[in-house]
Amino acid sequence: MKRKSIALLCIVLSLIILQINVRFSNAQEEVNLFDEILLATKSKTVEYGLKTCFKTEEEPKAVCNYLIRTLGFNNKEIKLDSSENEDSYCIEFSGKSVQGYIEALKYNNEDVITINISETGNENGLVSLKNKVSDSIGYRGKDIRYFQYLKAEMNKIHTNVEVEDIYGVNERIIKILKSHGTENIETVSINNGLSTIAYTKKYDEKVNNNKLFDFNYAVCNYSSGRYIIIGTPEIITTY
Repeated sequence: MKRKSIALLCIVLSLIILQINVRFSNAQEEVNLFDEILLATKSKTVEYGLKTCFKTEEEPKAVCNYLIRTLGFNNKEIKLDSSENEDSYCIEFSGKSVQGYIEALKYNNEDVITINISETGNENGLVSLKNKVSDSIGYRGKDIRYFQYLKAEMNKIHTNVEVEDIYGVNERIIKILKSHGTENIETVSINNGLSTIAYTKKYDEKVNNNKLFDFNYAVCNYSSGRYIIIGTPEIITTY
């Protein structure tokens, strides 16, 4: 009887530990580094975007037209322009706060679809945008890769941030990354600021100098203000 009680206790403890680990893993996955950096630097979103690439075995032109409809880019407020040749089909779209394209391209005898969307706004809409794109692709895509970016302006009236130079801002962001176990952090100087790559283990990764990275951000000074540009695995917009 005593052995059964001990065995039962071990099972219960194991289940509790397993549940704690699952919750911890889910919490790690739910960490939004974009929002955490925006909050720490008192920055306000001005623009964000998503580039998605995937292979498909369905008729590529039909997939592009389907995506335009399900993503809601076929309404009266958005202008559409399409072009087609033997190896590609592309639909460009532009509206008041959104622009981009959906393109099918034949590459190495495979059909590759690219969705490129940029939106302007003062809120970080990347999570909802990615979910929307993912739901639209559904079972039609394989080997899906996501490239995200966000551009934000630092608050000019916040005293602590205003007097802090870009090196101080950069160090503050690095502390955030390190607090989440980020590795391979490397910073280089660019014409108008600093650019940093890192490996957070949270996004699609690439390789640089035999090291993995999946996160890229830049702190830049412009005549219009100071900006932070974030991208995964790298920044896909000019800065």
